[in-house]
Amino acid sequence: MKDRPIKFLTLLCGAGILCLFLGSLATADELFDTKAADAHFQQGLKLYFKQQYDSAIEEFEEAIKIDPGNAKAYYFIGYSYYKLKNMPKAMETFDQAYHLDKQYSPIPQTTPSAPPESQPSSESQPPSESQPPLE
Repeated sequence: MKDRPIKFLTLLCGAGILCLFLGSLATADELFDTKAADAHFQQGLKLYFKQQYDSAIEEFEEAIKIDPGNAKAYYFIGYSYYKLKNMPKAMETFDQAYHLDKQYSPIPQTTPSAPPESQPSSESQPPSESQPPLE
């Protein structure tokens, strides 16, 4: 009987920690909301092209919290890290993008015998500083 209050306090503390952790993630309204993920991604692109790479990474990561399968966001995180000269993190996120969508291949498919659908699109090439990639 004496350990009943202790169990209750432990449960209450655990619930509080869980709430704090979940509060740091995307809000409940944003979870699985592709419009919110797209908004974060677009904001990340704006920051990327303003050469504000750290802030761009934060926006792309927010998009990933909402949509964990967002290969484009991983791809641009990779380029942001590349611009920041953090090659290990760049390679890690390029790899994540590739595993989610083979279109984001780290090695361009330029063999003449490859079918057109396996040729790299403009999104799988490094983004131009002056023009954002097409979606």
